[in-house]
Amino acid sequence: MLLTRVTYGHDTYVLNEHYSTAGVLDRTKVQNTVVIRQAVVSPQFRRLSEPLHVATGGTAGRVHRGMLYLRMAGAILVPDATQLATLSDRERAFRHAFDPAACYADSPTTEGVYPLDWSEYTTDTTNYATGLIYVRRYGRPMTQPETAERIEDGPARNWTTVLECIDPRLYEQTEQTLTLTPASASGNAVNKGNIEAPLKATITMAGAGNAAFTITRGGVSFILNLSTCSAGNVVVVVMETCGPYGRGKYITKAGVEAFSLKTSAATTWLNVPVGTTSFSISNHTNVTSCVLGWYHTRA
Repeated sequence: MLLTRVTYGHDTYVLNEHYSTAGVLDRTKVQNTVVIRQAVVSPQFRRLSEPLHVATGGTAGRVHRGMLYLRMAGAILVPDATQLATLSDRERAFRHAFDPAACYADSPTTEGVYPLDWSEYTTDTTNYATGLIYVRRYGRPMTQPETAERIEDGPARNWTTVLECIDPRLYEQTEQTLTLTPASASGNAVNKGNIEAPLKATITMAGAGNAAFTITRGGVSFILNLSTCSAGNVVVVVMETCGPYGRGKYITKAGVEAFSLKTSAATTWLNVPVGTTSFSISNHTNVTSCVLGWYHTRA
């Protein structure tokens, strides 16, 4: 993050303008940018530990990923002291871009959460020929940036800010898709990350479907009753709440909530495991296509 351009979705705000998205240094902007000098990633976990009253120690219990805090610090820079007015203008723009109330007002459907995009270097040039992985987190500022102004700073203003990322995972920026049809009812999904990827299914209908339309992955079957569908209906299933797809474990038909379409067990949902995984559809009467979507996902 420190050596590449960083963009926050609210106001399409750019930090580290002295770098390109490919990490190339632009020397003309070295002293005319909002630079990130430190980024601290603080993952949180929910632990269900249980102490024992009659024995030493306790039971470790289950553990779940919680939200993640991303603390960033840096400075607003302008070329020289003659541009102090520009410094103030930059600070106002920066404050608005990372204002949690403004973020929420401008995107209430995501509760003010926007993507923070940057690129990271990697030695895996087999999967990433340029040596760069374009990644993002989804977060909302906890408060406006704190700034510190000191006489000796000259044409600079130090700042700190914190993003709360309800989804703690790191995603690549490009959605991956696998299109399944009655004529091509199986295929492979590849997740190049190191943890399971959340899944979205978009099913387009040409008429009434089967009462047991099934998406299968590794012996696990996700079943929908599509018999009440009509031509042109689109059924969308988001399998988990996550950054890319927002609120999860919901089903809509023609844009209307239709959770009752799900007939498989309440706990049965699918994701995309690490590596290559086979998916298939069956009982696909009048299904024009079933498009599976996911993003390469990392811890």
